[in-house]
Amino acid sequence: MLVNKMEFDSYYQEEIETIIEKEEQRRAKKRKKAKSSSKILAIMFAIIGLILCIYILNGYTNITKMKLEIMELENQRYELERDREDLIAKLEYIKNSAKIEENAKIKLGMDYPNEEQLVYLSIEELDNGLDIESNKSLSEQFKNIFNLVLGFFRGA
Repeated sequence: MLVNKMEFDSYYQEEIETIIEKEEQRRAKKRKKAKSSSKILAIMFAIIGLILCIYILNGYTNITKMKLEIMELENQRYELERDREDLIAKLEYIKNSAKIEENAKIKLGMDYPNEEQLVYLSIEELDNGLDIESNKSLSEQFKNIFNLVLGFFRGA
């Protein structure tokens, strides 16, 4: 029995050792998986960080483009304001009555009229003519209105 017990103990010992070895192998595999999963997790965080950095840099480039566009527009506005001021100054120079008179004398050969060239009109004559015409037009307007009213009743 003692031999049997030793064989059983040695067999039991071998069984325990194989179980321990299997357990150690399983733990080693778990450690490998844990190491590989932690590596994958680290890579994922690095990729997410890279994507965030690219997104932020893209935002900064858009801001820079907008600032450049604003600067260009401000430069254009400044140039247009300067051109406008130049045109206003030229217009004031052209509208100057002394300049107009000078151009009329030099370029067109014009001069002030002499006493012989002046013609005076009587205003009284014009007023009488206007009164007759206004009365005439008033009577014509009254006739037109009357004809329209009659036409309305004839059509009904």
